[in-house]
Amino acid sequence: MKSGFVLGCLLLTPWCAKVLAQVNDLPRHGSIGLAVGAERTGEAEDPKTNPITVKTVVPGGAGEAAGIQAGDVLREADGRPLSTSAEFVRIIGSHLSGDRVSMRLTRDGSEVTKTVTLRPRPYETSADADVLYTSVTASGAKRRVIITRPKSPGRYPAVLLIAGLGCYSVDGELLRKDNYGPILSALAKKDFVTMRVEKPGEGDSEGPPCTDIKATADLEVAGYVAGLRALKGYDFVDPGKVYVFAHSLGPLLGALVLPQESVQGMIAAETVGRSWFEYGLENVRRQATLLGEPFDQVDADVRAHESCAHRFYVDRETADAVSKAGPECAAMIRSYAGVPYTYMQQIGDIDLGKQWRQVDVPVLVIYGTSDPVTSADEGRYLAEIINGFHPGRATYVEIPGMGHDFNRYASQAEYLTRARSASPHPYDDEFVAVVVNWLEKQSGS
Repeated sequence: MKSGFVLGCLLLTPWCAKVLAQVNDLPRHGSIGLAVGAERTGEAEDPKTNPITVKTVVPGGAGEAAGIQAGDVLREADGRPLSTSAEFVRIIGSHLSGDRVSMRLTRDGSEVTKTVTLRPRPYETSADADVLYTSVTASGAKRRVIITRPKSPGRYPAVLLIAGLGCYSVDGELLRKDNYGPILSALAKKDFVTMRVEKPGEGDSEGPPCTDIKATADLEVAGYVAGLRALKGYDFVDPGKVYVFAHSLGPLLGALVLPQESVQGMIAAETVGRSWFEYGLENVRRQATLLGEPFDQVDADVRAHESCAHRFYVDRETADAVSKAGPECAAMIRSYAGVPYTYMQQIGDIDLGKQWRQVDVPVLVIYGTSDPVTSADEGRYLAEIINGFHPGRATYVEIPGMGHDFNRYASQAEYLTRARSASPHPYDDEFVAVVVNWLEKQSGS
């Protein structure tokens, strides 16, 4: 289908005419049709000892057409050596449909060279909603926007998703059984409009790559502000019932967005309430303790992290300079999931008290008790900040047994070692119910 508008606009109604004028204004990026990962699951990727391996070849995909097979070891793509799966994903994601990508593989001990012609990334579809692919312009570049719209005419409450830390696309989330998929699906079933705005350079978006020093937190925020303004202008959205759902680092970005564009409420899930500098210190102590390190080593870890964080957030050294200070500093920079130092230093500058003093809306703060990436204290403190300025506006809720990824775990320690666990970790349905019920109550749906 040429148009990016899927399942809707089969008849050229006035609404559809308006929509179709906006769709397909960004070229579709390519898909290779491969699932890749470390040769030995649960261990760190290493090009020599645990290389990136093709786990699954999607039938009918570009990889299958090029003759790539499950078990092939990926060595290079576009002439660039590969160390991690994330590098491979970024290389493929930088290409448009129809582009040719050269690949060097190892198969049964022999070197193999393949050229893959990428195919268009599939568009999302839904039985419960029309799916619209459009864009907004932020800082002079178009950012891909994906919207779900109820099938029946009318004006509906709407929710903007702000995802967490890292360089990745949110295109395809509606089809997933994990991550944000169940939330988006549940909201579509309940006749909420949903919106996702891609990060700079991710998915079909223009702009600098997410890893570029120009891809700052402010630039990402500009896309969400533009998205909210566009959302309120659609004739299928009730502009007085627009909300934000933000996860992990997302609520910090949300705190920058809301003073620029008003909404009627926000959900802050699995997030922090203090400065990123303070949070980092406590996070190192918490996770080291959960992993069973001796307490003298825990203290040493925290002291080492403080030295690295001081150089990065206070002295404003670059990521490369900080990484050279030692393995602990290099590990801290790696934990920032590929975003540039300019992005993280802006995150470190966020004063949540200052930001929330400006915003008086209902906020639901959610923490899952099996999440070691943040803590109950962080969630409660965020609620205290908001209620300190706007009494009664923040509500804090705990979901027993939920981890940072919204799946269920027996403990925080089990979450940290989940890659080595054979136990199933189902999605937490209680979390979905809490989110949907709160939004329905706020919007009067």
